[in-house]
Amino acid sequence: MSAAFYIFLGGFIVWLALRSSARRAEREARYNPRDDEFERLSRRVRTLEQIITDRDWRLRRDIDGLG
Repeated sequence: MSAAFYIFLGGFIVWLALRSSARRAEREARYNPRDDEFERLSRRVRTLEQIITDRDWRLRRDIDGLG
């Protein structure tokens, strides 16, 4: 087989690898509504942790802010 065939084959393999990594990155970057829900729940947990470890006057304010 000629050298051109091997060069073409090598280029084709590199192209497939780059294409695969681009698709993987696109798949990971898609919007997922569960991420928003997770972030909302994380903020709520952080607020509840602060409520538990903080003073009484902040407790009332934070509980009112959870609504």
